[in-house]
Amino acid sequence: MPVILRPLREEPLEGEPVIADVYRFDPSRDSQPRMQRYVVPYRHRMNVFTLLWEIYENLDASLAFRFQHCGIGICGTCLLRVEPGDAIIRGCKTPVRPGDHIVVRPYNEKKVIRDLVIDR
Repeated sequence: MPVILRPLREEPLEGEPVIADVYRFDPSRDSQPRMQRYVVPYRHRMNVFTLLWEIYENLDASLAFRFQHCGIGICGTCLLRVEPGDAIIRGCKTPVRPGDHIVVRPYNEKKVIRDLVIDR
């Protein structure tokens, strides 16, 4: 009899879109930061980093964030603050589920160069 292997946790292939409120600020032209809302189609195995990439590629190419990262959360270039909870997370390691509503802010708002890019 064949053995059927199944993942420990079922990951949905698709689902409700993700709502992301993203911090936007360009000091060269904005007097105050603002939050911009995006409705993003959920993609299988999406994380906060791939959510931002989806926004950049398909919805708003003006969004600034660092897209050089190790992919495993060691280098720290993907550090962000995400609500609910205002937790400091590694965007490449934090999963997003279908229908989630998340708020994404830079790791340190006092050092913003533009949007989610900070002076390290």
